[in-house]
Amino acid sequence: MPVALGAAGTTAIGAQQPVRLTQFLRQSIGLDASQLAAVDQGEPVVKALETQNPRDVAVFGIIVTNAPRDALVRRIKDLRTWLATPTRVRFGIFGDPAAPADVQSLVIDAKDAEDLRKCKPGDCTFKLAGTEMERIRKEVDWSAKDMQAQLSGYAQRRLIEYVTDYRTRGDSAIATYDDHGGVSGGAAFAALLAESPYVYQYAPTLANYLRHYPHEKLDGVTEAIFWSEDQMPRLRRTLNVNHIVVYDPPGTKMTLAATKQIYAKHYFEAAFDLMSVIDREGTPGSYVIVLRRYRFDNLPSGGLLNIKGRVLNSLKEKMAVDLRREKAQAAGPDH
Repeated sequence: MPVALGAAGTTAIGAQQPVRLTQFLRQSIGLDASQLAAVDQGEPVVKALETQNPRDVAVFGIIVTNAPRDALVRRIKDLRTWLATPTRVRFGIFGDPAAPADVQSLVIDAKDAEDLRKCKPGDCTFKLAGTEMERIRKEVDWSAKDMQAQLSGYAQRRLIEYVTDYRTRGDSAIATYDDHGGVSGGAAFAALLAESPYVYQYAPTLANYLRHYPHEKLDGVTEAIFWSEDQMPRLRRTLNVNHIVVYDPPGTKMTLAATKQIYAKHYFEAAFDLMSVIDREGTPGSYVIVLRRYRFDNLPSGGLLNIKGRVLNSLKEKMAVDLRREKAQAAGPDH
């Protein structure tokens, strides 16, 4: 979140928070005095934000580290190491062009295989297009002993084709999800991005690049498309495909790492993760600030299950864990 832009030379309050950053945390995020004090003390502070769409969830997090920004950025740009997080069961980075070796560790387990067997438009636990559900039914021999291996091979081939198509056509290649009524994943992402005004305000070229990829160009980026199977607390393991872009806006003292979802097997119609690493003013170190926005397919907020509350608590818990890990890794192996 690029919020301290232009803060160089300002005075600091608390324990070296730039005035503009503190104002942002108070006025835009709504942090109180105790939360601001926790930031100064190096603790992770996480807060759920209000959203316009009731199916959207937004989570904000911040932590301060003693490591300089350039040290954190070097680690982030080593994507193969940085993307290997503890909640990531397996993942792979797609080459250009995408190849079978990129997805060879992807497997479909017995539970997913049984769910896929039952899939039909309007009634499917997977986020798939209706045409994809039909194609799976036709191409897989459901009575064969190697049925799971067939499904794994199918998923591997389709991910390669999907990523290749996205690199050619951008958002128009992102799937339409027919599990619950036909939702365009590309349109859902555009909506989330439109509700992230700080990207447009402070890094408009990055916003345009994400929205108009591959037709918009942006110099100086480190980027990759990767797949992952992620296990968040109390939620089902989810296969995701994401496009990550790391960028230093010219003339600023910050680095942005934007992650754009282009597919998710469960839950998410769209997701957008924006991490900012910002120089501290007047003292060594940097701030790590993260904003994550998600649009879910079905999040009733009441009733016995209270799915929205469970998901939100899981996301907040994961945010705090991720912030602590960033700080610990920034400090080095002896801390």
